Amino acid sequence: MKFIYGPEKFFINKNINKIKNEFPDESIVIFESNSDLNEIIESISTKSLFDQKKLIILNNIEILNASKLTKKEESIIKKLIYVLSNEKDNEIVFVNETNKLSSNLLIDFLINNSVNIECKKMEKKDLINQLTILVQEKNVKFSYTNINVFLEKMPNDLQIIMNEFNNLVSNYNEITFEIIEDIISKYAKNEVFSFLASIETYDLKHIYSKYLERVSEGDDPLILIGQLGSIFNDCIAYYYMSKLGMNNVEISKKLKQPDWKVKKISGILRNLSFSKIKKITKELAKIDIQTKTTGVESNELFEMFLIKNF
Repeated sequence: MKFIYGPEKFFINKNINKIKNEFPDESIVIFESNSDLNEIIESISTKSLFDQKKLIILNNIEILNASKLTKKEESIIKKLIYVLSNEKDNEIVFVNETNKLSSNLLIDFLINNSVNIECKKMEKKDLINQLTILVQEKNVKFSYTNINVFLEKMPNDLQIIMNEFNNLVSNYNEITFEIIEDIISKYAKNEVFSFLASIETYDLKHIYSKYLERVSEGDDPLILIGQLGSIFNDCIAYYYMSKLGMNNVEISKKLKQPDWKVKKISGILRNLSFSKIKKITKELAKIDIQTKTTGVESNELFEMFLIKNF
């Protein structure tokens, strides 16, 4: 049994894919965040003489992030732990993409009874060194200065960074400033998710600092309100689609959003909770109306919104 956890999605996916390569596709079972625990227990405990070894991945199941358990949840977790303790036939992998592990029965059990694989964020200087090595291996001209420029224009998501980096070094013998500007412009640093990342922290000081940064870069608070409203509406849509049993690939097609954005929406929903997002969405709608009908400055309303909600 393995427990893969931490904030770095790129390393999480890398470890998952390494394990998945050891199994045929038909032997891989994946449970997503909204999966029912009783269904998971049944899947693990059901045996057959003719079954081949399975890989069962429990991907960010909701109970992993619970700090307070109801008696019903505690009872189900004890059943799950019992089943896991007696599991000898299959490979079980728990995945928890989080900045900080919760404290509950299941987490304690996994830490003490699994092969733990922590996926930490990479420091920028280490990332630059790694990219420089890869550039040399690919025999591509990509200066230290331009690597820095590239990273400055990317969101703080190593998966996206590596995808775009590989795209650049696979298609160009020399990566210039102009190429970076042309290809990577869609990931401008003031992109909405950089601000959303601060909101997920629930740290008003950090959120307000990011807000001022966005405004200083020329963003109108009204634009921020519209962007946040759009993203949170997508979160609500994601929630209802996931409750219908749709996976991320299906939701991506339905929302007509790229896979990386749907994963980010999933992370926001997991960190902020559905009820909190509904409340924020209503607040943003009120602010939008007030700015158009009362004449109150949008920055004042938005700052009041931040203080009230965070």
